[in-house]
Amino acid sequence: VNHADKANLIWLSFKERLGTSTYSSLNFDTSHFFPAPPDLALLVAPFSKLEIDSVIKALPSDKAPVLDGFNTDFVKHCWSIICPDFYRLCEDFFNNQLCLQSINGSHITLVPKKDDAQKIADFRPISLLNTSVKVITKLLANRLQTVLPSLLHKNQYSFIK
Repeated sequence: VNHADKANLIWLSFKERLGTSTYSSLNFDTSHFFPAPPDLALLVAPFSKLEIDSVIKALPSDKAPVLDGFNTDFVKHCWSIICPDFYRLCEDFFNNQLCLQSINGSHITLVPKKDDAQKIADFRPISLLNTSVKVITKLLANRLQTVLPSLLHKNQYSFIK
């Protein structure tokens, strides 16, 4: 079996596992079940420099280089030099002027779940993203975390810090 056949087999296996979904609209009024949502203006506000700086500071150190070839230590140590570029990136993202396709590439690699992995199910796919995408997603996740507890029922808190 050649490399292309193996790649196709793996692609089909994970595609089948992930499946697809379709959205159907809600046909009932949810306002009876949930309290009025809090002010969500923070979710659509521009990112502040302080917000971006705190995400960079909180990045884990000594991670392997990502798709762009740089690890988080590089970003942290060179922050005083490269921060204007990250600020502009975040501003462009906010203003919908960022071509996400150009920075959202990733490498998918398979990590064995056990020794002597033989079947496709014995592997876990992981995706290596660019640092810039990680920063933007962390900014968004941090904001969402501030309002999630007020949006979810107390019985649904299991995955929230």
